[in-house]
Amino acid sequence: MVRVVSYIDSLAAWWPPTAIAASLGVPGYAVQNSNTVINLSFWTISSGPVDAALVWSNALNYVSPQNPWGTTNDQIQEAWIKLYHSAGVHVLVSAFGSTEQPTTMGSNPVTVATQLAQFVIKNHLDGVDLDWEDTPSFSNGTGENWLIACTQTLRQLLPANEGYIISHAPQAPYFSPGQYPSGAYLTVDKSVGNLIDYYNVQFYNQGGSQYSTFEALFQSSDGWATGTSVLEINKNGIQLNKIVIGKPVTLADVSNTGYVEVDTLAQILSQAVTQTNWSTGVMGWQFSSDKDGSWSTKLSNAIRKAETKPTSNTSSSSSSSSS
Repeated sequence: MVRVVSYIDSLAAWWPPTAIAASLGVPGYAVQNSNTVINLSFWTISSGPVDAALVWSNALNYVSPQNPWGTTNDQIQEAWIKLYHSAGVHVLVSAFGSTEQPTTMGSNPVTVATQLAQFVIKNHLDGVDLDWEDTPSFSNGTGENWLIACTQTLRQLLPANEGYIISHAPQAPYFSPGQYPSGAYLTVDKSVGNLIDYYNVQFYNQGGSQYSTFEALFQSSDGWATGTSVLEINKNGIQLNKIVIGKPVTLADVSNTGYVEVDTLAQILSQAVTQTNWSTGVMGWQFSSDKDGSWSTKLSNAIRKAETKPTSNTSSSSSSSSS
């Protein structure tokens, strides 16, 4: 299964109600696209739901009683979820984001996970994505245990056998061996990787490590973040079929490096499918920038079409590497 993940942060329109649904990617209202997962940003420790997650959790307040879906939050959410699921799309809430440092701020991971799971269940969502970017906590060796405890609690409360999804969205350098004293995400994966469905790896905003060519993205990472190309991450123990490649949709969606024009990126992904065992999928930041749905569709098509061609795998890396 090719995953195509998109984050929704800000809405493109706030009225009428159908335009709000379109901005949330609701099938039948949004532009045609190839996304299979929508991540609503963000649920935060300090403020609860904000941005798109706030709109979802308070749907009636935003779409008003004069809407096509219902007169309560539950009715509206259930109607939207039915439309997503009918189109083969799952909807998750993304937690934290780059502006919040959960471990550094001293929050309890079990308490946070409990609150987050309750939010998912109450709001009829399919799961949670942890966009944890508390780099100082990896630098001092405290982030790993926090993430492990948080993930364990989430999976207890959101069981896989009930269909709940748990993804993480680490920056690519978090997989760099030797970069962080306690192993960062290599340690997290060894402990709870079996509880995580996949990683939306952020291959962007890393300065000198640009991940903008096939070689740098898949074979040998460039710049300072050594050992963090897709195949290097796989070699260090992360299952290849869990590595979703995250990229900005437009140049405006990136603060420094990592942007690759979509047609070039499609060629890179096609080459990866035919020359390696990778075909997991892509993640785009962000939905509002893919105005006509072509970004998600071009990349999805590139992967799917390459899967149907005879392969010439040059890598011995397996999609089932032990963790």
